[in-house]
Amino acid sequence: MRILFCDDDPNLLAQLQEYVTEYFARIGGMQPQYAAYHSGEELLQNEGKADIAFLDVEMPGHSGIHVGAELKKHNPKIKIFIVTSYPDYLDEAMRFQVFRYLSKPVDKERLFRNLKDALYQYNMANKEYAISLETGVEIRTADEIVCVESYQRKCLIHTLDGVFTSTATMEHWRKTLTLPCFYQSHKSYIINMRYVYSVAKDSVILRYGDKRREAYLARRKFTQFKDTYLMYLESVQ
Repeated sequence: MRILFCDDDPNLLAQLQEYVTEYFARIGGMQPQYAAYHSGEELLQNEGKADIAFLDVEMPGHSGIHVGAELKKHNPKIKIFIVTSYPDYLDEAMRFQVFRYLSKPVDKERLFRNLKDALYQYNMANKEYAISLETGVEIRTADEIVCVESYQRKCLIHTLDGVFTSTATMEHWRKTLTLPCFYQSHKSYIINMRYVYSVAKDSVILRYGDKRREAYLARRKFTQFKDTYLMYLESVQ
């Protein structure tokens, strides 16, 4: 994991890195890679993909809003934290799906709570699954799996880049896909709620790229699915 900090205030820059380093020390495990910059131009000249970024809004040259939008082009999954004393930028920041908006001075415990949410989403999106095929194995992340379909005694794994016939059973995938984004809508379908486009009494439409796919929804699960889906949406806001 790589985390970026960008602020023209060196004291705040040092404080943010200190807080984030402390958070990872609390939860254990390896520290991420860190990089700190004093301007948006400097950051964009030296960085490609990153996983999390803390950006000041008002800086000489490129604003944090501009820098965040550029980082999103390289990695749409990046979690952007906007750090500022000026709430007037909130609407503009929300246009490119800022993850959180932190006010200065930064409250450490609030930062920790929001960082926990960001890491949960990061781990959910980047968890990898092995799809066993008759010809070998394909690896896909949770975010790349749209749904699993049981069809004519075969188990089809629909992903963003194609469909794979798995040698594993539907029961295997039911036990394997345990992240909150996955839901068994019907005995023949496990869907990724990230791609839900619309819901009817007996079906769910999934949309990904320019494709759409209909998955069955058991009528007895309609109410439960709606409640679960709303909880999922709340967890990823």
